[in-house]
Amino acid sequence: MKHVSEQVQSHERKPGRGRMVWRVGAGVSFAAAAVAAVAVATSGSGTQAPVAGNAAALPATAGTVAPAQETPLVQLVGYLSKAEQPKGDATLLLRDQVYDNGLKVDVWDLHADNGTYFFAKKKSGLPGQVKGGHKQADEAGRIKAVAAAKKAANGDLNAARKDMAWAYVPKNPKVKPTLEGPGVVPPTPTDAAILKKVKGATFPQLNTTDNWVWNNSMDALRDGAGSPAVRAGVLRLLGQMPEVKVAKGTYRGQAVLNLTAGTPATMTAETLTVDAATGLPIKYSSDGVTINYTVTRVTLADVAKGKF
Repeated sequence: MKHVSEQVQSHERKPGRGRMVWRVGAGVSFAAAAVAAVAVATSGSGTQAPVAGNAAALPATAGTVAPAQETPLVQLVGYLSKAEQPKGDATLLLRDQVYDNGLKVDVWDLHADNGTYFFAKKKSGLPGQVKGGHKQADEAGRIKAVAAAKKAANGDLNAARKDMAWAYVPKNPKVKPTLEGPGVVPPTPTDAAILKKVKGATFPQLNTTDNWVWNNSMDALRDGAGSPAVRAGVLRLLGQMPEVKVAKGTYRGQAVLNLTAGTPATMTAETLTVDAATGLPIKYSSDGVTINYTVTRVTLADVAKGKF
């Protein structure tokens, strides 16, 4: 288990790691105030909260009959890909993180639609972060991941898969990554030198592309949760991977879809739970940690003023 000071913020993207490790942002200053919600809002359990003028934020499911052969995931993607972008210019995200050892860590993310990201350990710290321009790093990678999700919503899925997998790959990498097909299990290493060096080790046979698509999609969904197009694209990308199993369920009385990834995308089972009607992320579960999400649409101007 990592120390608290190492937890929360961004996840590692090492090939074969296959899980998200959240860390607290270092050197972050905090000030007072709050946030005004203007469109999409959910409770901690993911239940859609009524917000005036919020019709454009949700897929119009009432009275719509989808073909019987369409899966719930395909139906949801169809609704979201046609939904209008809700009001506001940023998405506020509360991450309520609970670890198996009883540790609980709450943190706040503020993701502007232009890719700028602000972080605070308390909601009251966000106005100072915005006014001071204290944006977090990895801006280019986050922007690329969100753009890949939007491309996947209504565009070429294979091209979007490549963009999502390589979102954080440097412009001129020393070793150009390979692009593996969804669900393809790579062969076990046969090089004698490698086998001798790791004698007794087991190889998880991870599909690096699937691993990166899964992890980077979690980034895109976190950063762009307020956008129906981002949610549609992420779900479409995950649905392309055969090792990601989708199951209907209920969570705290509401209908949800559980998307569970395993090998060759991840080393251990990881589950993303989304609202079955809106695609909004509700929680993420992995070995040792559960992260609950509360999503709200806001404006940066209101955050800077401390209005809520």
